[in-house]
Amino acid sequence: MSTAKQPGGLVWFDEPPPPPATDQLSRERVVAAAIALADESSSGEITMRAIASRLGSRSPMALYRYVGSKDGLTDLMVDEVYGEITVPPPGDWRACLREMGMSAWAAVQRHPWFARMAFSRPPLGPNALRLYDTAFAAVDELGLDAATRVGFINTVLGQVFGSGLALLEELAMRSRTGLTSDSDLEESARPYLERIKAEGRYPHYIRWLAEPDRSAEVVTFEQQLEWQLDGLQRLAGERRA
Repeated sequence: MSTAKQPGGLVWFDEPPPPPATDQLSRERVVAAAIALADESSSGEITMRAIASRLGSRSPMALYRYVGSKDGLTDLMVDEVYGEITVPPPGDWRACLREMGMSAWAAVQRHPWFARMAFSRPPLGPNALRLYDTAFAAVDELGLDAATRVGFINTVLGQVFGSGLALLEELAMRSRTGLTSDSDLEESARPYLERIKAEGRYPHYIRWLAEPDRSAEVVTFEQQLEWQLDGLQRLAGERRA
């Protein structure tokens, strides 16, 4: 009987389990090879044929016995990266969410494709559930309703994934255009910016471009996360009042 799973079905729901490992193939090896290939791609796109080639398998179809479908592989890849995100034990809720956010941002920088794939599949794998369970424990002290508790957690993760999607698109753009450095980008845009400056149609934007401290300090992800946590802390205080 075939072990292949239906396309679109969550790999966690499907039985029977994958077959025993061979010298070439196992679920763990397929997922590891897929993650490595996605990490190497500026767009994060992968194919079953490329994974099979990396593993030395002549048949891409053989991989489906271990992951069920392309969606099943996505489930497994995403959950593997969720496993890299840490949330401290309950104590200071803000410190816990900060650590979760910074750890998730580090994971996204290692695996930019994760930000896109995480939106494409429900977070129901064991590592994702562990993360949410620990995060829920962290915010329990606030005494908030269910919707607000998950809202606190998803505000932080939304900042991570939104920043990650921007990073992924920027990497793809740089690879596509060959403008690999910030100075390359600035130089390519200079003629256009000089033209709109001369036309005077966007005075506030042009004034910002002319300010000497415009690039003195880039607002980091960590600073943006602190702004988010400041807002959540104010909201928690209001809900407690």
